[in-house]
Amino acid sequence: MVTRRNAALLLATALLTDRATAQGLPPYLAVNPVLTSRSGVFFQPYVDPTRQWDIRLLTDYASAVEYSIRPNASIVLDAELLRIDATIIRNTGRGFVGVSASLNGAYNGFLDGFFNWYHRITGLHVKAREIRPNNVYDYAIKLPNGDSLVRARRSSFPGDVRLLGGFRHTGHWQTTVAVTLPTGPTGFGRKVASAAATTTVREALDRRWTAEVGFGAGYTPKYGDLSTYQHTTFASASTGLRFRFAGRQAMFVNLFYQSPNYHDTGTPALDNRELTLDYGFLLKARRGPEWFFGMTEDLEPKGPAIDLSLRIGARW
Repeated sequence: MVTRRNAALLLATALLTDRATAQGLPPYLAVNPVLTSRSGVFFQPYVDPTRQWDIRLLTDYASAVEYSIRPNASIVLDAELLRIDATIIRNTGRGFVGVSASLNGAYNGFLDGFFNWYHRITGLHVKAREIRPNNVYDYAIKLPNGDSLVRARRSSFPGDVRLLGGFRHTGHWQTTVAVTLPTGPTGFGRKVASAAATTTVREALDRRWTAEVGFGAGYTPKYGDLSTYQHTTFASASTGLRFRFAGRQAMFVNLFYQSPNYHDTGTPALDNRELTLDYGFLLKARRGPEWFFGMTEDLEPKGPAIDLSLRIGARW
């Protein structure tokens, strides 16, 4: 016989199980320096209110390549990029606050041979990779007004610091505002404060599938040697799924769009929108953090694209 007490326990267990299986996606921030030096838009997954603290450590190691030569403008970008990002979020009732900081690097790299092999077996031809020599850094832009810009490689540098604040409207819907402080160097950071906001909806489709959808907007004042060509307002959108295939183990896929950062530079590589595919696995042992293992690839534009980014991280 089911008593009221037992019924209440069963209901609580069901609610907790649903909440556990409705865990969401990892965050997404662009690692491409063409974007990180301009726009602050991002994807922030729904922050669970059951956790007092949410701590994430996420490492991205990316290969970026573009070789676009036009009569009056050009961009050459060939680099391997490192970002080690740490985020701490503190829940405060229906809201949360947080801070994010990163250590970055831009190098000659060592993975071009691996990427060439990857392209051969997948049949994916990256023209810029076929033109550029292996493991040689270059980041140079020529503009229609005659200016030429060169961004030197850097073994290590801080990224722009992000301050976060969010509010959960319901158990499925939140809005997050972020302000970045200009701590990154020219060509890799924005050099001025920027603001961005995103609203995210998360819904458990059933006991295994969870969906998250987000829309965002951002503002960055014009600054520096590219100010003539800079947009100041930006838009973003994302849609993703998480599939729990066994216990707490899951796979995910997320599609992230952001509007163009520049205009009238004469190179579609700078003036076009960005569309990125983020996918991988989220693995959780009985004890310890949830681990992220994934990759990101830029679907649009053809450049300056992240050819492939390897992502490893943990969430406590």
